Parts: sequence; C-alpha cells; structure tokens
Amino acid sequence: LAVQLIKEELETRRGRPCTMVLGVDNQAAIRATTSFQSKPGHYLINTFHDDLRMILPEDDGRKLTIRWAAGHIGIPGNEEAHVLAKKAARG
Repeated sequence: LAVQLIKEELETRRGRPCTMVLGVDNQAAIRATTSFQSKPGHYLINTFHDDLRMILPEDDGRKLTIRWAAGHIGIPGNEEAHVLAKKAARG
C-alpha cells in the first residue's frame, strides 16, 4: 500500500525533485528498511526495497524519508491505512 501511494504521489509531481515522508508506526519495520542486505525472513522488506528502486532511481533527485509515527492519533489517513493493513493481513 505504501509503495502504491508513493508511486501515485510521484506521478503527480511528474519527475520534479522532491522529498516525501512516510510515517510508520512500527519501529522494527523502520529499522529493517535501513539495511539493503537480504536476511532470512525479510522477503517483505526485500520486496519493498525492490519496488522503491523501480520508482525512485538513485540519480533522479527524489527522496523518501521514513519516520516513526506514534500510533494512529491525529495523523490524517493513518487510521485508514491501519484498517487497510489489517484487511490485507487477513488476506
């Protein structure tokens, strides 16, 4: 879901340099995104990295910052993202 939202935002910017911020409420997931070395059981992080490499090539000037977001309190869209993530996890 996050990669799709990033892709849609990038399409609206049409290649202009920008920095986007992705709020994540799971600190373990954030730590896992900092290493591009594949580890057993990290297939979702590997997929995330592969998808980001496709939509954010290193040489195009666009950046993504991943930051911790406290729970689901007061952040527009965060509660909806939580509901969608739970739905996706159930299959």
